[in-house]
Amino acid sequence: MTTYYDITLTSDIPHGSDILNRPCTIVFTYPNGSHSDPSYSGTIFAWQTANTVRIASAVLNIEAGWVGANGGSLTIDTGGGLAFGISAFAKVP
Repeated sequence: MTTYYDITLTSDIPHGSDILNRPCTIVFTYPNGSHSDPSYSGTIFAWQTANTVRIASAVLNIEAGWVGANGGSLTIDTGGGLAFGISAFAKVP
């Protein structure tokens, strides 16, 4: 089953970046400094605003990781790799 999430990043994605239909990995950093393991994977399929993307993932309950996290990072694998902090993370109903 596919789940959808809107992710607001702490900075804008550079204009001209090729991120759509690309795999991404979400790693949450917890207050004690540990990281989610394994990381969560999905595919970016919509770039809604300069700093908001929508992903589709077969992993359920990624938001549970966000609830316990003190921050996080979204790594978008575009061949060169772009990494962004996450300021908001929400499951799309």
